[in-house]
Amino acid sequence: MEKDDLFRAVLREMERVWGEDGFGGELVAYDWLYEHYGISERDDLHWQDILSHYTDELPDSLGDLTEEEIAEVMEFVEDDTRVVRFLERLLEQYRSSTAVYPQKTEED
Repeated sequence: MEKDDLFRAVLREMERVWGEDGFGGELVAYDWLYEHYGISERDDLHWQDILSHYTDELPDSLGDLTEEEIAEVMEFVEDDTRVVRFLERLLEQYRSSTAVYPQKTEED
């Protein structure tokens, strides 16, 4: 699968798992994600970097990082081979389970 196709496939899986509200990044949600899919907070941060790069919002999201950290992120997102491998693995992880994150109801 090509990088753009992988990107869209991951988005579809995330929508399936997280629902309309998406992933909010709460600690309990990270715990749930790791328990059900083996996806760590670090994996999610890599995903966020890729997403920001795709939407041309990466410079805005790097504001709190050091120059060294920014260089590492840029090296990662600009390396198509690494990004494709990461997206393939992330997609495989999301497809490894049918678990859906429990959404809060008005009663919660």
